[in-house]
Amino acid sequence: MNVSAPNQRRHPISVPKKVLFAAVVTIAFFIVLEGALALLGVRPTSETKDPFVGFSNKMSLFESFTDERGQTQMQTRQNKLIWFNDQRFLKTKPAKTRRLFCVGGSTTYGRPYDDATSFSGWLRELLPVADPSTQWEVINAGGISYASYRVAAVMEELAQYEPDLFVVYCGHNEFLERRTYQEMFEHSGFLIDAASVLSKTRTWTLFDRAIHGNREVPATVLPGEVDERLNHTIGPSDYHRDDRWQQDILHHFRFNLRRMVSIARRVGAEVVFVVPASNEKDCSPFKSEMSSDVTLADRKLLDDLYQSALSKAADGSLSEAIVMLEQAQQVDQRVALVDYQLGRLEFEQGEVSKARASFQQAINEDICPLRATESIVEAVRSFSQNNDMVCVDFDQRLRSWCNTEHGHSLLGQEYFLDHVHPTIQAHRHLALWLIETMQNSEIISGKSMSQQQIDAVSERVESQIDLTKQGVAMRNLAKVLHWAGKFDEAEPRAQDAIELLGGDAESQLILADCYRNTYRIEESVEEYKRLLDANPLYARGCLQYGDLLLELQQYEMAHDFLAVAAIGFPIGSRHHFRAQHSLGTSYLKLSDFDHAMPILESCLRERPNDPNVLFDAAQCKAGLGDSASAMTLYRRVLDLEPNDIETQINLGYLLLENKQPREAIPYFEAAIKASPQNPRAAAGLSVCRQLIDR
Repeated sequence: MNVSAPNQRRHPISVPKKVLFAAVVTIAFFIVLEGALALLGVRPTSETKDPFVGFSNKMSLFESFTDERGQTQMQTRQNKLIWFNDQRFLKTKPAKTRRLFCVGGSTTYGRPYDDATSFSGWLRELLPVADPSTQWEVINAGGISYASYRVAAVMEELAQYEPDLFVVYCGHNEFLERRTYQEMFEHSGFLIDAASVLSKTRTWTLFDRAIHGNREVPATVLPGEVDERLNHTIGPSDYHRDDRWQQDILHHFRFNLRRMVSIARRVGAEVVFVVPASNEKDCSPFKSEMSSDVTLADRKLLDDLYQSALSKAADGSLSEAIVMLEQAQQVDQRVALVDYQLGRLEFEQGEVSKARASFQQAINEDICPLRATESIVEAVRSFSQNNDMVCVDFDQRLRSWCNTEHGHSLLGQEYFLDHVHPTIQAHRHLALWLIETMQNSEIISGKSMSQQQIDAVSERVESQIDLTKQGVAMRNLAKVLHWAGKFDEAEPRAQDAIELLGGDAESQLILADCYRNTYRIEESVEEYKRLLDANPLYARGCLQYGDLLLELQQYEMAHDFLAVAAIGFPIGSRHHFRAQHSLGTSYLKLSDFDHAMPILESCLRERPNDPNVLFDAAQCKAGLGDSASAMTLYRRVLDLEPNDIETQINLGYLLLENKQPREAIPYFEAAIKASPQNPRAAAGLSVCRQLIDR
């Protein structure tokens, strides 16, 4: 009898199970691959390079040397001391020691002073009191003008020196250096985020090397050290509104925050971020610019409203001034200086919340943003919150302190020496807030310090402050602010320098020029007199005072000071040329043409196409009776500056004197076209027509 075989037919695996099985196998493969690559020493791309910028001639921050005990120490390279404090530490971290690196820009550095009174210096003194169970090393690796991409590169180097903790304060310098991003951020947010996640894997690194080799292909290659755009221009003239560029910088900044955390975690170090704070109340924008689509008529309207508002404010009519500035905003909402002045007036009126919004808008619309914009500040906050990072919100903590001390939360000169650099006391508070936050987060142990302990540390630190060094720092800060055209802000720093140094010629010179540029001429004259009574041969002082006296039409006195200036500078220098020209002008104004002409001719040999020297030389030739030469020189001025009204009028009158009224008419007409109400041009043209009609 035949027995039927059992049914051998298989049940097919369902599609979902196939997908799940494939996913498990794929994930397992990549986990094994990640592990193998880790064992082979392959590091994620996000830790090893920045796809947006690279550095040429990059040199390490620290170099090693052997001390008298035969130990290997690290110290700041000599050629890095322009940007960094001089720091030293053992290459191999001593037992029972915790090593803390403070990284960031010039605030971390301690500008305008140095490490001793920076928050890094305060941490070095306070941590042993707050956590006496630990041997602390605090190293200040803050670099002047360093943006986040340079800070991350510094952290890459520091990671090899057994760090336990990084404190990161950055955000103010993101817009300092010129760099391009091509089309790197034109993809969707999802693709950017996906690429960011993948770049943290070693598998991605393997594929990246397969495609690009070991070459780094960043969008921009920067020099080994900071090359600020401001170093290549007079003031912030190189900056113009570029919303796309600012948005790309924000993306790059967020990338670097992630990269910093990856670098620290790779070596088992903690990271504490600091939300940057800045001077909003007492620091005007570095550059203000109208929108490109504003018409010429509206530009004039806005300017008239702004100037009228300043006049009303000076007269005490604050409410009317506010209305005018609000009208100016309606013409163009993106003029930073309008926002800033509105904030100042709102603050004076007690409208603190409105003032804060206006000040923030002024920072955001600053064409030369040397303070962290709102988006940069929020990026640090949100990154820290979303990634469960320890963070000290310096901005909010300062505002709370300000509210306690002054009854408002607007940050200004009470806590900042300039646009971003905190006072010594603000640095101390930041250090205390860092310690408090790290203790609350159990990054460090210990307990809250008593006020007596804090005061004892403060007394020790402050007793070691070098007042001369502080005075020099204040002078340098005054020079920077003066260079930027921020005369109201340079003035108090120059006064600080004079007081700290017991009198200082360069600071007095800055102060006198600040008075001059803020239309306090009498104060300027008095300051120049004090300066030159004490330093009668100070060439720069004699030059600037002589030029002011020329403006005040005190020609004989101007001549005396300019004569000293002319022999006080090296021949061929920029200042020597200016002094010679001014001296020649003083003779010209005194109608001493015989002495003026040789000096002006010497200036022309040095700069044959300087329109101001050509104009003065033409006047001098006319004074000597050499009309032909004078006309030739005037025409050379017009070749260089065809619309110069004074030259047109002077040449017209010279032609009239030489009985050439028909030839003079075009020059008078050109002057009237440019300046319809000009009485000299109108009178000259009338005389020409009368002579022709005879």
